[in-house]
Amino acid sequence: MSYFRMLGFYFFDCVGSFLNFIASIFKVYPCFDLGVRYLLLVEGRRVIRETSTQANKRSKKAGEAEKLEKMAKNLDG
Repeated sequence: MSYFRMLGFYFFDCVGSFLNFIASIFKVYPCFDLGVRYLLLVEGRRVIRETSTQANKRSKKAGEAEKLEKMAKNLDG
């Protein structure tokens, strides 16, 4: 994980903790977990992009394999 993503995580985690603290002064107990939400957003996008890239590569390789299979069948007879 990059340095700036970790800085973002710690920043949002501190902001969420501060909001939780301020709210607890007024006897309201929310659960702001902004750091984790930030990581889920950033890393979730990365994972989705990576899986789509891998799926595209897999489909291209499958198409190439089908072409090679047809060429091999034509050579056999």
